[in-house]
Amino acid sequence: MSARPIILAEDEEKLLRLYSEFLMSLGFTVMRATDGEKAVALAHKITRPQLIILDVMMPHMDGIEACIRIRKLQNTKPSPILFLSNLETPHCILECLRAGGDDYLVKSASMKELGARVQYWARRGPLQGHSERRLQSIRALEALLDDEDPPAVVPAQDALPSRAELLVEHLTEFILQGTIAEASGSEDILCRFGYLVGLMETKAPILGKDTEDFGRYLRTLIQRTAFIGARETDVLLKDYLNVIGEARFQKGWSRGERDAALVGLPRTAEMAAQLKKPQANA
Repeated sequence: MSARPIILAEDEEKLLRLYSEFLMSLGFTVMRATDGEKAVALAHKITRPQLIILDVMMPHMDGIEACIRIRKLQNTKPSPILFLSNLETPHCILECLRAGGDDYLVKSASMKELGARVQYWARRGPLQGHSERRLQSIRALEALLDDEDPPAVVPAQDALPSRAELLVEHLTEFILQGTIAEASGSEDILCRFGYLVGLMETKAPILGKDTEDFGRYLRTLIQRTAFIGARETDVLLKDYLNVIGEARFQKGWSRGERDAALVGLPRTAEMAAQLKKPQANA
């Protein structure tokens, strides 16, 4: 068995058990953490782990922030850090590299591939002179993203169509009542994101043709409620088509759809009448 352990941080219990048992079968000692905060705490206690494996999206503290904090703890002999994620987008990979990560693997990869990556980094030992390679990768990804269309800018409040603006206001009030954590039923980011999407989609027909700009309204809702961080929002919206297939997203979406009936938005005609009122009477 390996003398120095691997730190493995994964918030899904089944995956945490699956990965740790697999790595132990390869002869590694595994120290497990269920969120980023616990991973950082283990990094405080363990001297030079062979490898640190971080899930990107975790409750309390995500893998990106955990990586940044771990890198601050380590000095001249940093341990390699491998990120695991359901997402495989240039934006997400770039964030991981900028935080100090060394490798990135999607969770859909085979266990054989995971084992090969872990054994590669475990053999390398403490990283020396790896910062230049990471910097080259960051520059390459930045160049790739520069060629893409610029990211959508969240519109100012008065730039939203009036019906959409009122819808977002009502949903924001509902969410900020302090009941959303109970309603969503989870601190998991995908579940929370699914909840907001389910809530918004269920009420979106009230917008009529404005529903074509659903993504802008959703981003504005997320920004105003601060229910999901800006960095996580960018990743989730960028890879939306893959995210919506996740079971955790679907779980949150179903709850959002159910709770939409509790919002009590006025009908479209009433909304229009309210918007026509003089400012002093609004």
